[in-house]
Amino acid sequence: MQAQLQKAAQIIAETNVPNIPDEIIRLKEELNKTYPNTVTVANLISHNPELLGNFLSLVNTNVTKENAEIKDAKAAVHVLGLDEIYNVFLASSLTKVIAQSRLEKEILTHGAQAGLAAAELSYWVPDVTRAEAYIAGLMQNVGAIYLSRKAPDDYDALFQNHLSNPISSLQKEQDFFDTTHLHLGVFIAKKWHIDPNVYKSILMHHDVDFIQKTPSDSKIRHLIAIIMVANFAVNSANNDQYMTQELKSYRDLGLKALNLPENAIKAAISAVSKWGKSMSKTPGGH
Repeated sequence: MQAQLQKAAQIIAETNVPNIPDEIIRLKEELNKTYPNTVTVANLISHNPELLGNFLSLVNTNVTKENAEIKDAKAAVHVLGLDEIYNVFLASSLTKVIAQSRLEKEILTHGAQAGLAAAELSYWVPDVTRAEAYIAGLMQNVGAIYLSRKAPDDYDALFQNHLSNPISSLQKEQDFFDTTHLHLGVFIAKKWHIDPNVYKSILMHHDVDFIQKTPSDSKIRHLIAIIMVANFAVNSANNDQYMTQELKSYRDLGLKALNLPENAIKAAISAVSKWGKSMSKTPGGH
């Protein structure tokens, strides 16, 4: 583990991982106050029109269950509450600043679709919010974006292998890079001030022993399981392009940690089918 983290740190230092937008830093500072000001929060979200547009798109398509469209930051703060608002604004903003190449956009698009499926699944998981589930799904492979910059031609095949063989593919990545996208993901998540429960789930979302390793951390265990089932849902929604027995076993591992009704996966697949194609144009929104 230590050697993998050291290699990941080296790759992070060599690649261009952007800082999070200033609005997010200031939003975090405001929310950390004893009595955050909701007007200030709404103003920070509204400060950058481009970030605001992506944020409202995410709120209306992926995060809330409101019937009426949310048209401004003030209304979003009222509906989401202060506990949810940071994760949603962070997720919507990062989709605008990280992906550059076709492969990077493909990785992030998959994450956006998985985030949508995860948010849908969270309805049946009491200790995980929609925003937490969304950002876990979205950011699960963020390390892959920066790992791919070390060897873009080779990483394309590796990423496709992750989609179809999420258990065995990790060793191939480890053999090639001496680290994995999971370890890079932890460094990036910390740099972007993502919730520790989320980056711990990022680190373990390919681990077949995650249930045994999280006996007293139900939220982390549930986030990991949600990511696993969400990835299966994305594959199913995309015409089973990468469907394998290994992917089904991966789904079943996730289901062991969740108490989902029979219609839960169908609901997640339907959500991805509804918004999936448009996400390939604008990850995180429609």
